[in-house]
Amino acid sequence: MPSRELVYDAINGERDYQDRRWNVDTTITGGLHTVTEFVLFMEYYLTEARRSLSTQGDPKASQDGLDFVRKVTALGVACMEQNGIVERK
Repeated sequence: MPSRELVYDAINGERDYQDRRWNVDTTITGGLHTVTEFVLFMEYYLTEARRSLSTQGDPKASQDGLDFVRKVTALGVACMEQNGIVERK
């Protein structure tokens, strides 16, 4: 199993990709979004993951599922970067 450090490296890589893809030069929002928008983006990709996982066999289904998990996790990070964090008490 990958270490937490490798997992975070993958999330950071996805965040770098997102910042390159969605920014002041590529969007009218400057790449900035509300919490609501991020949750909707995440929900969209989770729906796509569910579709992919339910229509393919392994190992392709699991690989695609993990791809979506990385993307959705990084969207959550971007949401907190832009809108703040609430720490666990």
